[in-house]
Amino acid sequence: MREVVASAPGKVNLTLRVGPAAADGYHPLISVFEALNLRETVTVRTAKGAGIRVKTTAYTADGCIDHRTTSLMADLPPDGNLAVKAAKLLQKLAMTSQWGATAAGLTIDIDKRVPVAGGMAGGSADAAATLVACNELWGLGLSDDQLHQLGRSLGADVPACLSGGIALGRGRGDTMTLLVDPANAKASVPTHHWVIALAHAGLSTPEVFRTLDAAGGPHGGWALTEHTESEIRALTGNSPTELSAVLMNDLTDAALRIMPELRATMDAAKKAGALAVQLCGSGPSIALLAADAQHARDLADALVKEPHVAQAVVASGPAEGARIDEVKED
Repeated sequence: MREVVASAPGKVNLTLRVGPAAADGYHPLISVFEALNLRETVTVRTAKGAGIRVKTTAYTADGCIDHRTTSLMADLPPDGNLAVKAAKLLQKLAMTSQWGATAAGLTIDIDKRVPVAGGMAGGSADAAATLVACNELWGLGLSDDQLHQLGRSLGADVPACLSGGIALGRGRGDTMTLLVDPANAKASVPTHHWVIALAHAGLSTPEVFRTLDAAGGPHGGWALTEHTESEIRALTGNSPTELSAVLMNDLTDAALRIMPELRATMDAAKKAGALAVQLCGSGPSIALLAADAQHARDLADALVKEPHVAQAVVASGPAEGARIDEVKED
């Protein structure tokens, strides 16, 4: 038996700019992502027999632990998670390699630390960690570019979780340019401190985009623009004040229309002293930018008392992208 442990980060969108839907129904995006130190850990093991067995341990907003185990013997069911989809892609490659039929059996353990259904790409982080883990498990030798290509086929946020750091995404948000790489020992890496305020209920991403379309775009019009050099400097620099001035998310108004109580959370965050308040992706989580680690802890203590906040999680970034943490041989 062989076992590989890998992890990948959740993310926050520092900026999210949305254009009108194309003929295929997808909206072009320009977004700067920051990977956070909230990581999903995936352990993959070779197993006898055929099929994929998945165990997921998730830490819910109320602090409880939710265990789920699923056996998948053939085709992935429609509600299958992204980690399994990622594993099946690489399993097909492994079964045509020296592994042959012995690659047919696999177990996946997922330890979820990114808030679920919060707009922070936890499921995409699962997929990213699974891709690098299975690539190592079966010795497939896929390059970073090949893993990114596979990631794009799984979901728009998967490449951001593979890249980590601070990255600029274009297209569907999945064509990445790495701006800050924490894995590069010679790079100048800032530290940004955040509090993530989790809502009691989820928010449908398709519904948010439909609401944006019905409004005729952000603020009633469409204007998809590139970032200026000064914006990029602020987004990748070490000044939280400069960063606070350039944070933006074109999905904010649409999310607030669907879930008005988010406005109360955002107002409470500003009152508590957050430098900036930002919708995470399509929501419903709200990100609060803090001046430093102590400020983040103080903000979390204040926000967790708000009626519409299920939990306030302290985080920082940028964090490394998907990586191998451990390899075990029996």
